[in-house]
Amino acid sequence: SCAGREVLLKSVAQAVPTYPMSCFFIPKDTCEKMKSVISNYWWGGSASSRHIHWQWWELLTRPKPLGGMGFRDLRLFNMAMLGKQGWRLIEKPNSLCAKVLKGRYFHDSDFLSATRKKHASQTWRAILAGREVLKKGLIRRVDDGNSARIWQDRWIPNHFGGKPITSGQNEPVTMVADLLTPSGAWNVELIKQVFVEVDAHVILSTPVRGRGEDVWAWEPERCGLYTVKSGYILLYDDQCRQVEEHRASSSGDITWSRIWKINAPPKV
Repeated sequence: SCAGREVLLKSVAQAVPTYPMSCFFIPKDTCEKMKSVISNYWWGGSASSRHIHWQWWELLTRPKPLGGMGFRDLRLFNMAMLGKQGWRLIEKPNSLCAKVLKGRYFHDSDFLSATRKKHASQTWRAILAGREVLKKGLIRRVDDGNSARIWQDRWIPNHFGGKPITSGQNEPVTMVADLLTPSGAWNVELIKQVFVEVDAHVILSTPVRGRGEDVWAWEPERCGLYTVKSGYILLYDDQCRQVEEHRASSSGDITWSRIWKINAPPKV
């Protein structure tokens, strides 16, 4: 039955590759082959022969509340799993693994700004692939502001990608610490002078803990800790947004394209 095939695919076919996907960056062709086998079995009950696929695979990977079957996009799931490895390097910089990788690949910089060496191992290349996921959701929690850069880092929660929309050209302030008073509170006059009204309002409403050094946190989770589930959802939403914008730009009108593609009953 369809229900039996769904359970079998989710508990076996999409669960078996979890371990290698958490350690290595799986080639795109391999992901396509795995997707083809899963799709063939879903539509015909056999993975070895071809069958008519009545719906796009992209529709089957949608969550069930949005009309899909909730199957994983293996490529996105692979990157979300690798993001966990990068998060461990950020969360536990004094671990043996982090020290070895830092001494080999980024001894003169931090993990987020490290580059891929010419003869880097497959493990390091996989971690760098997962780092792209972290860059989409990491945000700097301001304590003393000495390591949070105003114009480069994401540090403003729920605000235009985490960065100010003010241009920042020829501005004397570069670090968030420059916006704080000696007592650790926001310098209201300076902030209103440097930033536009929208930025100033959000910055002044952002709490400053002032208990130690600035730390990285995972913005999609309230606890600030990275999870594979939230990383996958972030990648999936970003992919859907890119596909929608591409289709809308090819049709010529983004607004009407978004309206007609809303998941609603036909009458509405």
